[in-house]
Amino acid sequence: MTRTRILLILLVTLLALALLQADTLAQPTFEATACPFDLPPGAIEGEDVECGYVSVPEDHASPDGRQIKLAVAIIHPPGGATHPDPIVYLSGGPGGSRLMLLNLMTDSYPPMFALERDLIIFDQRGVGYSQPALVCPEMVELLAELFDYEWQGEALDAEGVRELKVDTLTACRNDLSEIADLSRYHTTQNAADVADLRAAMGYDEINLYGSSYGTLLALEVMRSHPEGIRSVILDAPYTPAADLYLALPGNFARALESMFVDCAAEAACNAAYPDLRAVFTDVLDQLRSRPYETNVIHPFNRTRYPLLLNDDMFLYLMFRGLYITELRPLLPQIIYAAHEGTFDVITQIAQRELLLHSVQSWGMYLSVLCHDEIAFSTVEQFRAAVAEHPEYEGFFSHFEAGELTYAICERWGAGEADASANADVISDIPTLLFTGASDPIVAPNWGRDAAAHLTNGYYFSFPGYGHGVGASHACPLSMIIAFVTDPTHTPDASCMDEMEVAAFALPAEETVVEMEPFTQEDMSISGLAPVGWTAAGPGAFVRGRDVTDVTALIQQRAPLSLDDVTALLAAQLGLDGVPESSATREANGQTWTIYALEVQGIAVDAALAQVGDTTLIILMNSTMREHDALYEQVFLPAVDALVPLEE
Repeated sequence: MTRTRILLILLVTLLALALLQADTLAQPTFEATACPFDLPPGAIEGEDVECGYVSVPEDHASPDGRQIKLAVAIIHPPGGATHPDPIVYLSGGPGGSRLMLLNLMTDSYPPMFALERDLIIFDQRGVGYSQPALVCPEMVELLAELFDYEWQGEALDAEGVRELKVDTLTACRNDLSEIADLSRYHTTQNAADVADLRAAMGYDEINLYGSSYGTLLALEVMRSHPEGIRSVILDAPYTPAADLYLALPGNFARALESMFVDCAAEAACNAAYPDLRAVFTDVLDQLRSRPYETNVIHPFNRTRYPLLLNDDMFLYLMFRGLYITELRPLLPQIIYAAHEGTFDVITQIAQRELLLHSVQSWGMYLSVLCHDEIAFSTVEQFRAAVAEHPEYEGFFSHFEAGELTYAICERWGAGEADASANADVISDIPTLLFTGASDPIVAPNWGRDAAAHLTNGYYFSFPGYGHGVGASHACPLSMIIAFVTDPTHTPDASCMDEMEVAAFALPAEETVVEMEPFTQEDMSISGLAPVGWTAAGPGAFVRGRDVTDVTALIQQRAPLSLDDVTALLAAQLGLDGVPESSATREANGQTWTIYALEVQGIAVDAALAQVGDTTLIILMNSTMREHDALYEQVFLPAVDALVPLEE
């Protein structure tokens, strides 16, 4: 055997070994584990939900480098999946954890069961339960503390707020750099994760469902990892060619203007809320000179935070309210209520923001946006876009969806995406695109333009809908089912002709409530409950007039002393200490201690009476506008009627 032949054999052998080693290193793995989160009510781990981690490279260009883990949940439809290709949900944000909210979103995923497929929900790299999680707890706490524009006893203006946020995020960036390469947490790497997840879990084909930022991620998967993608649903399409930040002021103004125009065109709304645009402007002027002070309670830890509703904060909460289709019909009423000095519903939106901030991985949020978006525009261009809408200048100066991102990206070290990442995605993968015509952050034309480059793209715009259409109505849900069942045909959209845009909510008529007897055997109590209110648990009744209706009555019996219940009540309401009683009342041989409280602009009435070693409890929530009527018609009759059953 010649020397040359021996060398050739050795080279071939070494090459084969190298390829084998590379193939071994590149194979992602799935490890089944216990679910790290609370399961939805009634779900059984191992039967309804299974969990685990998929290990992937932090940098897919260096597969033998540092490995990270993606937290994954597999949700099975009742009776099991009848199709092998699951729905893989791609969350928005970027940086939002779907798994951390899974037990609170009991209404969002069951409609998908009609597809008879497993639903795969995972926390993207750097997010939630994935490891490492690029969280900034100091930022989460700071955002809550700055709800009143005050820090350590000092009032701050917009510039001061922005500087404090930048300093806090810079410190977080320094900490995160010890555990992660922040230049590797962006959409291109994220898309490779999706491909690895499919391979690790052994699926030949998957269907992608992207929402908000998840649509940008889905499009990148279609571009760079199309293998095994059977179909794609893009709900609120945020596309590579769109400039998120430079379009933001115009998109917000468009959504607001759409609401003003639609209310004026609806006779009942126009009669109830005339000159809505002018009233809105007047509200901003009032809050600019005389901010409203209230408080919000964190949904997780029950901490009470002061809230200063100035013009910028009101704009921010309106911006967030426009996201939610179910809230849009209430916005004229919210504006008029604010004009009259009532802020109960807008305060609920602030509480929702506390919840979302808590599950946001700020490190991933900034790594993605600094790498994918901010690198391709300047703060001067952004200011020019804001200058076209000067009434919103303060809002965009220091909130996360604005100039703050430009300021922190200078320090973040996320790198820059290649210019090709901004190009339209060209694909023949069947794709269903939904936009809400009233979305305040995603322009309807983004989805239409994206569909023009998709050979099998089907685009639909829904009037009156906000950020996300999806399973919020039977019509788009039926279109999703038809599309996933057969992605090769345009889904039947005839139901859209019968859809009606939800009418704007009108001022509530004078409150008139009748009461009827009820008995709760488990708690051994009987009393009166409001007629027509919905039973929401043992002794709990909610009115549920709309999605923001806080009106509720709770009547229970606890195996605790009156003092213990009072302390527990104070903790649940986020009070600084035990509240002072406002009155006492004698009824049925019982002495009731009455408390009159205001929490987050909502009236909370409580009545407690000790019976032996137990305590009878009555709680009523109501808006300040309806409080007096409900106090007389619901709360006092309930106090006078509630008695323990004979044992």
